[in-house]
Amino acid sequence: MQHTASLRIVSLGLAAASLLFAGTVSAQTDSSTQSYQLVGVNARLDRTVDTNSVKQGQTIEAKLDGSVQTAAGVKLDKGTELVGTVTNVETSTGKSPSSLTVAFTSARTKDGKQIPVKVTLLAAYPSNAESEAAYGVDTMAPVPNHIDSQAQIDQESGTLNNIAMQSKVQADNSGTFTKKDGNLKLAAGTFFQVGIAPTNGNAASNGE
Repeated sequence: MQHTASLRIVSLGLAAASLLFAGTVSAQTDSSTQSYQLVGVNARLDRTVDTNSVKQGQTIEAKLDGSVQTAAGVKLDKGTELVGTVTNVETSTGKSPSSLTVAFTSARTKDGKQIPVKVTLLAAYPSNAESEAAYGVDTMAPVPNHIDSQAQIDQESGTLNNIAMQSKVQADNSGTFTKKDGNLKLAAGTFFQVGIAPTNGNAASNGE
């Protein structure tokens, strides 16, 4: 059975989910915004993040689940670690809403190089999303090859354990997760589909 995710990419007010799943999102460029050449890749969250315990400023990491070559020609191999921070957290009291905002800003390669990156969350799926027996799907939606600089993503809560996700390429952060009632938890192994681009061309430095 094919899963139909409640996911929208909004660009200049127009829904473009079908373009996302086809692998490409495009929109008219606004000269007042920055131009990002993001390419898509899958990643997995390293450790569980729970709004009941996580703190603002805490490190968050996810490993690339495949290799990708950015538009700037920088190759990031499978296993490259995306490193970022929790930029905002709202803890639930009782059944009140909770939220978690994260920003991935660096890619750490296996040989220790640190590459500054722009990362936007495109979609998120449970850690068991690859298992048809456990999740009842054939595959996750394919990650898009290219993401427009003005894309906005609105993933409704039905895809990820009653947790919604919103992001915008032009935002300073990578995305925000929200839950209407109670604390939200992103389990270790949660799948992230992200758009990524180095922020300083081909430059990379040793992380020591």
